Amino acid sequence: MSLKKVSLIVVFFVVSMFTIHSVSASQRFADVPSSNAAYEEINYLVDRGVIKGYEENGVTKYKPNNPVTRGQAAKMVIESTNNKPLVVSQSSFTDVKVGTELSGYVESVVKLGFIAEKSKGVFSPNTPLTRNEMAKALSIAFNLNAEKYANLSIPFTDVSVNNAYYKYIAAIYYNGITKGSATGTTFNPTESVTRAQFASFVARASEEKFRLELPVQGVTVPNEAEKIGQVVSTTDGLNVRTSVSVADNSNIIGQIDKGDTLPLFEVLNGWYKVSYNGRYAYISAAYSKEVGSEPETPVETPEVEEPEIEEPEVEEPVVETPGATNTIGIATVNSLHIRAAANASSKSLGVINRGTEVNVYSTEGKWAKISYKGIEGYTSKKYLRLVNVTGSAVKGRIIVLDPGHGGKDPGASSSGAVEKKIVLEVAKLVQQKLEAAGAIVHMTRVSDTFPTLDDRVKFSESKNAEIFVSIHVNSATNTSAKGTETYYSVSSNDNEKEDYRLASAINSQIVKNADMNDRKVKRADYYVIRNQLIPSVLVELGFVSNAEDRAKLVNSKYVEIFADSIYKGILEYYTK
Repeated sequence: MSLKKVSLIVVFFVVSMFTIHSVSASQRFADVPSSNAAYEEINYLVDRGVIKGYEENGVTKYKPNNPVTRGQAAKMVIESTNNKPLVVSQSSFTDVKVGTELSGYVESVVKLGFIAEKSKGVFSPNTPLTRNEMAKALSIAFNLNAEKYANLSIPFTDVSVNNAYYKYIAAIYYNGITKGSATGTTFNPTESVTRAQFASFVARASEEKFRLELPVQGVTVPNEAEKIGQVVSTTDGLNVRTSVSVADNSNIIGQIDKGDTLPLFEVLNGWYKVSYNGRYAYISAAYSKEVGSEPETPVETPEVEEPEIEEPEVEEPVVETPGATNTIGIATVNSLHIRAAANASSKSLGVINRGTEVNVYSTEGKWAKISYKGIEGYTSKKYLRLVNVTGSAVKGRIIVLDPGHGGKDPGASSSGAVEKKIVLEVAKLVQQKLEAAGAIVHMTRVSDTFPTLDDRVKFSESKNAEIFVSIHVNSATNTSAKGTETYYSVSSNDNEKEDYRLASAINSQIVKNADMNDRKVKRADYYVIRNQLIPSVLVELGFVSNAEDRAKLVNSKYVEIFADSIYKGILEYYTK
């Protein structure tokens, strides 16, 4: 898909050039055969105009095994993020000559904060880029939100939590840009990066189809479902450590006070293995104890638990008179609290589990006013599937449609068919159909504009959306690849089964009605769906790179069918 897919912007080499030197038209560089691990990523960057290579004795080379220099990295990062070289009248660096191509890229990359100067007034453009520097450059340039990953564990034994680049390394790890060394246990932070490696990293950061499988093997992130209990601190200022050593304070990552509780995963000799800020950690058993033995403070039932994959046994609907409503809510998670008021800190009046049906009297913002077995209160709307008992299934439902790409990002393209245009046309038709049925529909874009991925997520949240549907078309190097596939997030989330339910309904409708090859419902951590709490899916209508699919994607008859199928899939999702 295409943040994933970028149109062929510049072709640097004519076919005859490769014929003369016995290099195939698809092999841009004599020293990068198709067997090279970075072959596709390098060609992708050539197509985007990010790299060109070198002409030596009439042969074009990339020199994949050479270290990438800081100057070369500056140009690649600026070009791949669609930024511009900065023109200055006087160089900010004594080792970079003003007026050269290098000058513009170096000035820009430093001003944007992607790569820092080596020392005051010195950039060192010919010095190899280190893996530390690479992690920071990609994290900042591609908006990976390093702070989000700063407290997560990574499997690299040579990267201390005190490493200034830790959060950046964690960010590129969790975003599928690197898995470290061949063993996956070290990162080699101060070593240089080869040109082939850097091309792979930049391509993965630019285009999700190149990213490594998520979650990456070897990661150690606590799974709440595996906890064996809870522990409570019996003192103030109890150190939380990354290891059981007290030899120094370098492994301290925080402190908790008396009465604070943490999930417990293992009881060790004098230590408790716990979860702290999203990572495994350790606290001394001498100053804490298991909650099961008279804890100093009561422990509230968790707000939600990760639901099981199989479908639940749905409870019988609650019928209450007087005051029966036209809308019921079906809980989508376990341990969902009914609150006395519309806020998470309000008193809990009771707990319901996935599949429980409640009467819904009204919704406001992120909350629904409900009743269940004589209890009246409020519960989070994010964890209810709202079903109308009579009339249109989508009347009153708040739905966000996300036509992918737009503006400066055309998405995938082939033979004049452009993704950003196709998906906007489809989304507008879906909007019309939903609104005609009474739904409240918001579009992340309504014209040829470019909201960022984060803009799209924040837009959905600001509208208090109940479901989110992102619409795209696919592309592949292999032109025989064709068909429809729909994604939901890999990341463990409380609404995972609702994601799957929505994705399955939409995918099956498109496959059936548009006679598309069924590439099934799949799990992938695309940004716009992994960062949502509500049911969210990403639809790939078909492959613009395949002649058969492309013919449908640009045909008004099929555009109508695609839109109607998404509409019917959403109706199916909201039907009890």
